[in-house]
Amino acid sequence: MKYLFFLLSSILLLTSCQKDDSEGNTPPAPAKRTVLVFMSAENNLTGYTDNDINEMIQGRKQVGDDCDLLFYCDHASKTEKPFIARIRNNTSQPIDTLYHYPTDFYSTDSSHFMEILQRMIQLSPAKEYALVFWGHANGWILENDGVNTIRRAYGVDNGDNDSSSRVKEPARWLNIPDMAQCFKQLGIHWKFIFFDCCNMQNVEVAYELRNATDYIIASPAEITGSGAPYDTMVSDFFIEDGEQMGIKMCEDYNAQFDYVGGHLPISVIATNKMQALADATRQVLPEIANWLKTENPTKGIIYYYNYDSDYNKGYFPEFGKVMYDMNDMIRAALANEPEKYEKWKKAFFEAVFYAETSTKWHANTIQFSDFEVTEEKFGGMSMFFPLSKYEQSEHKYNEEIKKMQWYQAVGW
Repeated sequence: MKYLFFLLSSILLLTSCQKDDSEGNTPPAPAKRTVLVFMSAENNLTGYTDNDINEMIQGRKQVGDDCDLLFYCDHASKTEKPFIARIRNNTSQPIDTLYHYPTDFYSTDSSHFMEILQRMIQLSPAKEYALVFWGHANGWILENDGVNTIRRAYGVDNGDNDSSSRVKEPARWLNIPDMAQCFKQLGIHWKFIFFDCCNMQNVEVAYELRNATDYIIASPAEITGSGAPYDTMVSDFFIEDGEQMGIKMCEDYNAQFDYVGGHLPISVIATNKMQALADATRQVLPEIANWLKTENPTKGIIYYYNYDSDYNKGYFPEFGKVMYDMNDMIRAALANEPEKYEKWKKAFFEAVFYAETSTKWHANTIQFSDFEVTEEKFGGMSMFFPLSKYEQSEHKYNEEIKKMQWYQAVGW
């Protein structure tokens, strides 16, 4: 039955995508909330798009007509151009294509990114908006995009409609500061931003986007290629209470996993608490800096990715571990200052007010024998700590982190 429905929805998608800006596409009144899904799929994730759109169709049936759900999709296709569509609560034609772009382009170029969001907002007037990012990501980490080295975090758009797993020139990523600037220029404050991407729940990203959204829902770890279960999560996108919404999204994300100790570390951040967390971290920075000078300070600390690695060869150098669990590291740094840690921890868990723990998760570059996950250690948000070991890396992490607002805010 699932396969039959998948075929049916794919046919409907292909059929409905033949029209542009036709009558009946605009809701009669502003929606209570419009959720925009940005699908950057001109990469090796392109094969997952139809299934996730199919899940969105199922999930949309649980949401009233006073809400709206739009998605933008850029496939790795030589023939199909990027398009914007609405998912409707309509069995006979669940997908309305609202706009077909006449040419292909870099969706992750900041100017194109902003134009896409502007167009989607114009196509769906609403009282408030929320945003879902679908695609690849690497947190705050900076990538070389083939032109110059700048901060790149989300994407990736291969530029040649290549669906292979290798990201190469002329690939382009979207950097987080540019993303924040686009949001500022749009004049839109999102109810939430949900990253259905790897490694996006880190303090550097959250602080950079603190003025753009009320909540950030994401994982500090890698996620599976299939991503979120949209058939159950779409209804969560429209829960009125923000805290309940974020918690339910985390719960439903992990409800798809049925094996013990192997779901996804995922959390919710209240961005209005990020400045207080920065201030609290700044107060204990001297203790943190001294701890980092001790012998092997990161031993046993939870980490979420190893960037300088070749998992095909089993190569996991120590200097590639750049996303350490923020609570675990600062807990260790303040082990001899329990009162200071308790004060800092209060600020941390007011910002990261909900987190789901896992002892293991989908990972290509993690050696789980390196650390133990416990409730005391786990925080659900990562942070970069400048260390001398990163001088061995081809990535200039210690220099690049200085370009993020968080680095300045905590007084490194």
